[in-house]
Amino acid sequence: KNIKILSSGINAEYGETLNKETEYSSNGFLHMVREISRNVAVKRAMAIGCALQAFQQLGGINTVMYYSTTMIKMAGISNDSLAIWLSCIPSFINASFALVSMAIIEKVSRRKLLLSTLLGTIFGLALLGGAYLSISKTTAAVNSINSTCPGSETITNCGSCLDHSGCVFCSTDRSAEGRCILPTATDNCTDPALVYRAEDVCYSPYSWTIIAAMVFYIAMFATGIGTLAWTINSEIYPMWVRGYALSLSTMTNWMFNLLIAFTFLDLTRLLTKYGAFWLYTGITVIGWIVFYFKLPETRGVPLERVEQLFS
Repeated sequence: KNIKILSSGINAEYGETLNKETEYSSNGFLHMVREISRNVAVKRAMAIGCALQAFQQLGGINTVMYYSTTMIKMAGISNDSLAIWLSCIPSFINASFALVSMAIIEKVSRRKLLLSTLLGTIFGLALLGGAYLSISKTTAAVNSINSTCPGSETITNCGSCLDHSGCVFCSTDRSAEGRCILPTATDNCTDPALVYRAEDVCYSPYSWTIIAAMVFYIAMFATGIGTLAWTINSEIYPMWVRGYALSLSTMTNWMFNLLIAFTFLDLTRLLTKYGAFWLYTGITVIGWIVFYFKLPETRGVPLERVEQLFS
């Protein structure tokens, strides 16, 4: 008897939800927007859902994925073939740790998994910035007396030389002191003794730290917000608004994806390479604070009860 009562209650609630969904969908987009604007719980859920997608991208993940070859060459690996092969590493790590997330996501708290891996993501971004800073300080020194690049009095090493547009570094060895020049017909590092020439990247004994930091960062991202942003978004909306809410959160993801992709190279010129990643670090710290105070636990919550999480 109790089972029949419970079953009838569930059927009635499901029927009510289905009727509401049909009514709102048939009345068009503007009607749906009005209903959302009147529902505080849904607005809060959509804010969290969009924030998850925004901070997923603002952590800079697609700078690593899209510009992995460029980043590896920035780290001092000048061999094009090797850089292209190494650029496969981020994709492999991303896919592998997404599988790890799938394996543990139903065994642990969504909230705890997100917050703990976000701390790892923050640490990984800080490591990337630190790696670039270390490399920028340990490239070969520049002899300003023999240099012709504009502003050569402020250029101290190969890294700062290549930061000047059009300038190249040349020396007798990749670690030896050399010249920073603006190539001309009469001065183009043609001295036979100058066997090392750098136009895009400089050698540093710490180049490997970029790869290590990148692997750690992607592993934390893929285990956490990389997958959880989509999982949690699929759980926090009531049935009647789910289609609209998921569309909005997906649009948010792609908008910030585009923003980060367009601005990364400009940021590296404006803030330096390590400054750009430390900016992403600071943004991700803000995201962690937001989710610590605003994100509820969704694991095990029935779909018909999710609206109560944000009431």
